Amino acid sequence: MRNNPKNASSVSSKRDGEKGSAIVIALFVLVLLAGFVALATTRTASEAMSVANETAEGRALYAAQGSLEMMTRRLNNHFGKKLRATTSDLDAIRDDSQIRAVEGFDRYEFDQKIGEIGMDEDQKYTVITGGPFSGLFAGRDHYRLSTTVTDPNGIEVELARNVIANRIPIFQFGIFYDDDLELFRPPLFSFGGRVHSNRHFFLSPGPDGVYFDSRVTAAGHIVTQSWRNGYSGDNYNNTYIKDAYGDFQQLTRNEGSVLNGGGNILRNEPTPKCTAVEDFPGSVNNAGWTTAQAKFGGNLINRAPELRLPLKIGNDCDSMGDLIEIIKRPKNIGTDMAVTDATKNNTNPTVTPVTAANADDDIMKESRYANKPGIRISLADTKRRLPGCAAAGSAVCGKNLMGGMIGTGVNSDTRVQRMSGYDITPLNALRFTQSSDIDLPTSESDTKGLWVKVESVGVDDTTGAIVTQDITEEFLSLGVTDLPENLADTCSGLSSGRSCFVGRSGYLAVNGTVTSPSSNLTATSAQTASVYKDSRSIIKLQRFSIPGRTNNDYKLTGTDILGYRQTDSNKWFYYRNATGGISENMRVHGNTANSGALSVHDITVEPIPIKMFDGREGLYYDQRSTTYYPNTYFNSYNDLSRNGVMSMVDIDVANIRRFLRGDFNALFPSDTVFEQTTGNTLRNTDIPEDGGWVLYVSDRRGDFDFDGEYDMEDIYGASGSIGNDGILQNGEDANGDGVLNRRYGNNESDNREAARYRHTITPEMAATQDYRYYRRGIRLINGTVLPGIYDSATPANTKGFTVSSENGVYVKGNYNATGLSTAPASNANSPYNNYRPFDTATHIPASIVADGVTILSNAWNDGQSFTTVLLPSAPSQSRIAATTTIRFAMISGDTIATRSETPHQGSSVSGERTNGGVHNFKRFLEHWAGQRLDYAGSLINLYNSRNANGAFKCCALVYNPPRRNWVFDSTFLNPNRLPPGTPYFHYVQTTGFMRTNE
Repeated sequence: MRNNPKNASSVSSKRDGEKGSAIVIALFVLVLLAGFVALATTRTASEAMSVANETAEGRALYAAQGSLEMMTRRLNNHFGKKLRATTSDLDAIRDDSQIRAVEGFDRYEFDQKIGEIGMDEDQKYTVITGGPFSGLFAGRDHYRLSTTVTDPNGIEVELARNVIANRIPIFQFGIFYDDDLELFRPPLFSFGGRVHSNRHFFLSPGPDGVYFDSRVTAAGHIVTQSWRNGYSGDNYNNTYIKDAYGDFQQLTRNEGSVLNGGGNILRNEPTPKCTAVEDFPGSVNNAGWTTAQAKFGGNLINRAPELRLPLKIGNDCDSMGDLIEIIKRPKNIGTDMAVTDATKNNTNPTVTPVTAANADDDIMKESRYANKPGIRISLADTKRRLPGCAAAGSAVCGKNLMGGMIGTGVNSDTRVQRMSGYDITPLNALRFTQSSDIDLPTSESDTKGLWVKVESVGVDDTTGAIVTQDITEEFLSLGVTDLPENLADTCSGLSSGRSCFVGRSGYLAVNGTVTSPSSNLTATSAQTASVYKDSRSIIKLQRFSIPGRTNNDYKLTGTDILGYRQTDSNKWFYYRNATGGISENMRVHGNTANSGALSVHDITVEPIPIKMFDGREGLYYDQRSTTYYPNTYFNSYNDLSRNGVMSMVDIDVANIRRFLRGDFNALFPSDTVFEQTTGNTLRNTDIPEDGGWVLYVSDRRGDFDFDGEYDMEDIYGASGSIGNDGILQNGEDANGDGVLNRRYGNNESDNREAARYRHTITPEMAATQDYRYYRRGIRLINGTVLPGIYDSATPANTKGFTVSSENGVYVKGNYNATGLSTAPASNANSPYNNYRPFDTATHIPASIVADGVTILSNAWNDGQSFTTVLLPSAPSQSRIAATTTIRFAMISGDTIATRSETPHQGSSVSGERTNGGVHNFKRFLEHWAGQRLDYAGSLINLYNSRNANGAFKCCALVYNPPRRNWVFDSTFLNPNRLPPGTPYFHYVQTTGFMRTNE
């Protein structure tokens, strides 16, 4: 077969054409592939760049979050120390050095800002909503924190957050205890206000019932079957708490959060104390607690958050965290003194100027009442122990009253000038020499005496520094002597050789026109000052007479006599034969038959120290027993334990009101430290204030180691030991250092800080001379009307008055109240608005902050405190109280409650080894016998007492209680009605982050 060439050529051409098309297609595919590759490469690069940018932005976001967190933390820390933020404070908060110091963040630029957000007035003080403190009123400041972070490539992130700084005033609580709260078998108790314990609440009602009308919370447990001392014999079920709808619901004794049992829940919840022995009664969880709790609608809570003051934040287990520091003296480097030894029982403590190691930090400075705006009064045995005087040397720093109190004095340390047209009585140094006999550590070599320093205290708004001015000479020019009381009006009719003691008409007539010291107190503008001798004194250290009894005639040794003037059988007078050297100013009057120079036969009435006997401190046991009061020491119950003899500094509240409203302006002497410093004589407007004044008083005479604590914790003892057995027992370690502090002497000649219970003294000697021991009290007298004003037209202008002391404070008679508008019903308490005056100019916001607060009724009698304490036959016939009305918030301490053991204090109603509970938080020394104590205020317990540390005793020799007509003062819920210096809890609320483009 032959091939066809035409057909072969045709096929070949067709195949060549197909080859060309394939090349084109291949080239096209290659182009497409190249495009795809190029596109993929470009997209990958873009995506890589985008991822890098997102990563950088994310890192910048984290840096911004870290920046805000650090600013928030610094803001939190700031409001843990201070209530307000100054411009310099805000500068420190926004400083970026801290965030830049974090590794990796130093490559960023930070623009940190903080500003306060303006608020309407009604937003600045409001109720907290949400969170653990919901329902509490708080002062509020709103801040906006923002930060702009820029990385090296210019990537920028802006974040912001809002912060609310809440200030919760402590007096918003009716009752607040930093420790265990106890209420056991009281009479009708219906106090009101919110109740909180930072530990456990031991709640056992009496037959009359216990009623709470607000929320009750405890960081620990609600204990209803056992008292703190382990007593479980009560079976009352009448505790009532209002639910969320305002209706009372019953809490029975079987409905607490724990029940009696073999467990130890109370020891472990909340966190145990650092050093205290946790000797709680046995306890187990109550399986029915959730059901019982539900009926109160959130108004009965256990395991609630603790509320902490700034001083306790992060300082639970060191001295900085002990809240008693708020009432102690400041410690400034080089200018103040402090004890540096570790034990309270050595014989030669080291007391030296404060160093950086024990100086106050910013939190402590802010917390101390001694640094609050107002007036600070300090007493000590030496110049160096006065505030600011440790390194004074020969420079004037305070005054020594032992060297001559008026006129030119012997040197600049003792000079006190007179006020024109006004006389004062010099100090009777013979009766104060005992206080200067105290041994001092060998590190001190100052001249011992009775040293006093008075200062005005203010705070520099820019730096926060404490600023003081010495006004000692001005205050001493007012005098230190209580007015002569109930002396004879005339000497006429007395035969030669008889003694007379001229009183108001004769004595005052030679001193100019009389202006009664009790008149015009309600005036709000300056009044004419009284002109007769000693009528202006604020600080009172001595008096001419003391109240007495009609059936005793006590004799002093030698030619000194303590007796009764015939025409006034209710007063003791200290008489002294005028054997020479008696200044006219040192006596009231002599015999009119010898009106010229005093003769040896004349008798003078001389001033004596102000003393009283505190049975709670001085009595070891609250029942008559020769085991505890043997005749060997107590002379058939006629002699007293030195441990309870209190040397008083009386503060005349009426006269300090006169000073602070301007009565004494232009009357103070010139050429004083203050006048030389300021260029003007002292005026009331020279005293700094912040919503009123804080008067701080500290008397450390006799404080051997100078720590502001009475070193006699040995309050229990084996049977027959009369206390002081030298063995550390539960309930004795008040300062929690694990040591039984007992700096007492072995006999009467030892000059030490404390006295043993068996160290005794006769009543007449105790009443007329000062002595070496550190038994000092501050007493508020004439306090019906306080310094300050309530301005109803402009409430923000209201000025209040606070008294604070590291000593025990005694309140004598009506305080900040004249009485009630109507008497309370027998089964109810008076509402807070029944106290008078109410919402007038003299309704003053007031508080008392002290080691312990003791109430002395309108009928209190110093003389009876010496003569009837140990009379066992009819104790109810002595120290009879009278109904008394007081109105103030109080911060105070109590003694340590523990399990009941033998020995104990002999208290009745099964109260052995308790602290008396909140119903005895205010202390008593009288037989009230049904008389009322009307009280409106707030009860705050923050620490264990260090000076008034005698065990709780009731109800035989020391006192029996009043009818407790008590109520929470709801005016404290108004921010303009809080007392000056009120402590605040701090609670900072924050929002989340917000991206911004500001």
